[in-house]
Amino acid sequence: MCGHGTTIGGSLSEFRDLIALIPAEHHSRIGICIDTCHSHAAGYDLVSPDGFKAFMKEFDELIGLKHLRALHLNDSKAPRGSKRDLHANIGTGFLGLRAFHNVMNEPRLEGLPMILETPIDRPVDKTKTGTAEVQEDEYDSDVDSDAPKTKKTKGKKAAASKPRTAPDLSIWAREIKLLESLIGMDPDGDEFHRLEADLAEEGREMRQKHLEQYERKLEAEKKKENKGGKKT
Repeated sequence: MCGHGTTIGGSLSEFRDLIALIPAEHHSRIGICIDTCHSHAAGYDLVSPDGFKAFMKEFDELIGLKHLRALHLNDSKAPRGSKRDLHANIGTGFLGLRAFHNVMNEPRLEGLPMILETPIDRPVDKTKTGTAEVQEDEYDSDVDSDAPKTKKTKGKKAAASKPRTAPDLSIWAREIKLLESLIGMDPDGDEFHRLEADLAEEGREMRQKHLEQYERKLEAEKKKENKGGKKT
């Protein structure tokens, strides 16, 4: 987990302590899954090459790479250390494309299952025909446009007018292709810099929004702490 509230798993040392509570004869059955967004939210640096190496070293020393069985790949809408588990599409969040280049080119992760949990819901466009139109009709099947406009019906019509979303599985297909393309790619080359810049621009407004929210939260916590200190 990302270390939010009362959850455990925000630091690698907590997994070490949990494993220590389990009888040694069962350790071969224990598997740990690294989630990139959770790790980032907990404060780990997966972006810089040195930070990523330090993370892998700490994992091996505290837990043991033999227990690493899978990865969840998600970018993050929230800044590092925010303790907020908010998934973003690959390369558009605060982890950025460099973190996933580190993951895809780490030999010790080769062969491990990697599971995408990135957002795939997209707005359904009423003006389009085909799949999107069918999906919109399906969502609105309980709304009768010819029914008398009673108060209850108006409520349904109002709800139906809100933007609708539907899963777009092609997003995962594109992200898988993107991740595979990072294998062996020069992080200092023009191709990588172009991809990195395009994806960063795509998520720029999202990152700014969540950064401002996080900064307001920190400011509120600081004021609360200062107020409490004055009382004592």
